[in-house]
Amino acid sequence: MAWVVPAGLLERPAKDELPNVDRGDCALAIDDALRRLASQESRCRLIAGAVAREFLDRRAHHRLGFVRVGDYTRERLGWSARELQESARTVTALDGLPHVAAAFRWGKLSWTKVRLLSAVASAADELEWLAEADGRTVRALAARIRSKTKERGPDEPASSADACDDDDTIDGEPMVRFTIRCPRRVRAAWRHVVELAGRMSGARIPMWRAAEAIAGEGISGAPHSGAPCSDTPHSGAGDTCFGTAEDRFPALDWNVVREAIPEDVTALAQGLAELDAATLDARLRAVVRCMRSVDWQIGRLLRLCFDLRLYLLMGFSSREEYVRERLGISTAKARMLVAVERHTWRTPALMDAYRDGELSALQALALAPIVDEPVAHAWLQRSGDVTLRRLWDEVNWALDVRDAATRWSPIAPPALGSPLPRPERQMRAPGPWEDCVATVTFVGPRSVVALFRSAISAFRVAGEPDWRAFERLIDHARVEWLAQPRHRDPIFERDGWRCTVPACNSRSTLHDHHLQWRSRGGNNAQDNRTTVCAGHHLHGVHAGFIAASGHAPHAIHWQLGIARRRPPFLELLGDTYVKRSAAANAVSSVSSE
Repeated sequence: MAWVVPAGLLERPAKDELPNVDRGDCALAIDDALRRLASQESRCRLIAGAVAREFLDRRAHHRLGFVRVGDYTRERLGWSARELQESARTVTALDGLPHVAAAFRWGKLSWTKVRLLSAVASAADELEWLAEADGRTVRALAARIRSKTKERGPDEPASSADACDDDDTIDGEPMVRFTIRCPRRVRAAWRHVVELAGRMSGARIPMWRAAEAIAGEGISGAPHSGAPCSDTPHSGAGDTCFGTAEDRFPALDWNVVREAIPEDVTALAQGLAELDAATLDARLRAVVRCMRSVDWQIGRLLRLCFDLRLYLLMGFSSREEYVRERLGISTAKARMLVAVERHTWRTPALMDAYRDGELSALQALALAPIVDEPVAHAWLQRSGDVTLRRLWDEVNWALDVRDAATRWSPIAPPALGSPLPRPERQMRAPGPWEDCVATVTFVGPRSVVALFRSAISAFRVAGEPDWRAFERLIDHARVEWLAQPRHRDPIFERDGWRCTVPACNSRSTLHDHHLQWRSRGGNNAQDNRTTVCAGHHLHGVHAGFIAASGHAPHAIHWQLGIARRRPPFLELLGDTYVKRSAAANAVSSVSSE
């Protein structure tokens, strides 16, 4: 498939060029190219969805020797099962949504909006949904869909053509374990940054989600050749230090892009009913290979966009907002593409294989922490000789060998088919090494673990153990997050950005509640204010089911389950039970039995 980006724009800038780049001209050129690439990628995904629908309807993976769809997609395409099924579902839905399909063909809707609308719209109301999507951001449209879906009632359980997920998967991806040994002080710093990640996301999140956010922050801010831009966004949504994009950057084209794909790719979706399973597999792989060439270009341009912070100049408050709203691609994919791009600059052999479509982004991420120039070709050869599962095991083994060694050195792949014993940790010679008596570990999707390792590798210095790069990564994320503009309300910071109602873990939609209401003479002093989530504030306190009195933050008297002519169900001082009603004690006794 022909590239849509001029070759000069894809060339690697010299070290002394980035500080002197005209950011306005660069933003226009890169934004135009990125939007055209995103348009091609989404249209390729539509072709992949047509082939995937035929493939899944026939359960063709069974004929090819794969029991689960996920096994097939990971090994043959480098996708998750959910990604393939979602593409097929969207294509099927568009057959009954002619107006949505036409809006997508003419570039009026991004793939992300099409995917959202196809999950809820019907032929009877698709015009209404198109009106809802018009002028709304992706995030606002998703919120609107959730709101209207709740009004209609709970969703019906989704049916699947095949059981592709099992207990060892997350979001259709295999769960793998990340482990690193480090000093105790580094583990303490890790716990602090995980807590900050929860605050930044506005919700209690699993550890692998925190690792994904830390990796995204690290990859976007990893050391690079260009001088960092000093521009920083304000805290207001959609506002930057440049003002609105239309006012400050009128040359930016805000019309949607309709970029066609070559006929040879379009032809892959024709005559599918007559093909056997092997030919369907070949067509899927051909589409995916075309998409990889687009992904390589997107990753290269996104890295330059992030390094120069061009998204600020175009009126977007964050990298995530730019890729979601302007390009219509997921932020997780953008992080992955930028992570691979950063590593390919350091290892030309890895760059060539990825650029030519020989490696998926997931394969490149898996290899990135271990592929050093002296052994790069051996590892690239190995990626084509073994399954992805075995490649992952061998990379884990190589990382263990390097951690156990007394000095750093490139690790070549083991002999083909040889066992992979866990190496014994060697005693380190006296020097600047610290005792690694603590362990940081979490379980998450393979792509997230690969992304996190890649972020660590971006901060690694040759000759040092990996835990030092790990420490630099979490320090970088901590500094960036603590440097974010403070919220104007100090109560949220004091209460740890969490609802203070006992047993509530909510961190989102927080309200500042006055213990003695101002309408009843309460003042604005900090000891008369506490943090509560919107649900408890509106449906608990002001609905009359919860009462709070006393002094914040450590002497708040909570009464939960208030009812007329009955004592409160629970009474607590902070998080300590004071007394419980007979009904609560009865529940406790039944639970203990």
